[in-house]
Amino acid sequence: MQVVKIKPLLWMYKTAKNGEHEIRIRVTQYKEVNYFGTGFTSTEGNWDIVNECPRSTHPKFKSIIRRINELTSDIDYEIKTLQRNGVDLISLKELKDKIRQVHLRVKPVKIFELYDLVIEEMEVQGRIGYAGVFASAKRVLKKYMSADKPFLSFTKKDFEDFEKYLKAEVPSDSTISVYVRTFNRLWNIAIQRGYCPKEHHPSKYFTFKAYRRFKTKKRAVSPDVMKKIEDLEFDRTSRMFRSQQLFLFSYYARGINFNDMAKLKYKVNIKGNEINYTRSKNKRKYDYQLHSKALAIIEWFKTCDLQSDGEYVFPILMQMHDTPKKIDARIDSALKDLNEDLKSMAVKIKLNKDLTSYVARHSFATNLRLKNVDLNIIQEAMGHETQLQTMTYLEEIDDTVIAKSIEEAL
Repeated sequence: MQVVKIKPLLWMYKTAKNGEHEIRIRVTQYKEVNYFGTGFTSTEGNWDIVNECPRSTHPKFKSIIRRINELTSDIDYEIKTLQRNGVDLISLKELKDKIRQVHLRVKPVKIFELYDLVIEEMEVQGRIGYAGVFASAKRVLKKYMSADKPFLSFTKKDFEDFEKYLKAEVPSDSTISVYVRTFNRLWNIAIQRGYCPKEHHPSKYFTFKAYRRFKTKKRAVSPDVMKKIEDLEFDRTSRMFRSQQLFLFSYYARGINFNDMAKLKYKVNIKGNEINYTRSKNKRKYDYQLHSKALAIIEWFKTCDLQSDGEYVFPILMQMHDTPKKIDARIDSALKDLNEDLKSMAVKIKLNKDLTSYVARHSFATNLRLKNVDLNIIQEAMGHETQLQTMTYLEEIDDTVIAKSIEEAL
């Protein structure tokens, strides 16, 4: 067999979602080259080019070293096994397929262990929100099942009892749905990685329909209420005024999510009267012309005493928020401040319902519909794939229209 060279490297030709570069293992056989992903990333500063490994300053140093050693060992083992069997030549693609099969035959991983592994992988990829969902689902499962166990040891009775526990302890069907869907997703990953057979899946035992549409709490407020919020007067140097403007921007910018709004940058996302960004939740690209009132709010923030030193439109994120975890923590903190201020605004206008950041998105859709805007236009404006998604935001319209019709008819 020809000489095979194995070398860890930082893949500089592509940037991962977290702004870092993938750590790969390059395998070279004569002129053929193939790459094995490690599932980890690194900045240039945290990578030692001379020694071909992460620096000890890397936050995932031990995990990366362990992963590199595992893959290198597996590749070397397969090559030597082929040599012992008298095989002189094998393509690197075939070698990669063999390594993939090796990793499907690893020792049975336990349920909490896989939760931790998936959470770590998502954090490395910069998918902090999804990592949080899995962490929350794991906490709920741990309340039901204190001791970890392999997937195949989770019996039919375990599935049934866990479902009963969720129904008894979790307050809403929509929240149960999130936990069940995340639990199912973990099982799909376990099956994909060979930790249990596809026949051993929660969907065979759960009676709860996690993927059906749940009626959500009504969140939208009328155009009159939005006008009252807009007319509230605050000191322009206060946090209350900034919160008011952030809420109104979300409303006039087609219900943009707070997470996406916080990440907007002048040169990257705002050009003239247009906005373009990729939504964090579904990775869909949005590109549209901004409402004049949304543009006016951006112009005001340009003159605001409090400015971002990271070129962000709104003074929420700063240069110091330079990792996905820091960004996520800061956005979470800022969102709590916003919702706290919105609660105070609701009291001021004597609104007898919750006022949160989500109200802006629901109100945008609902108020367009009340103005008889075609559902297809609302769907396009909100960037929904289907009208069913749009109707989720429009549930309360039916009640409003029906009640008004009954009032006038009787």
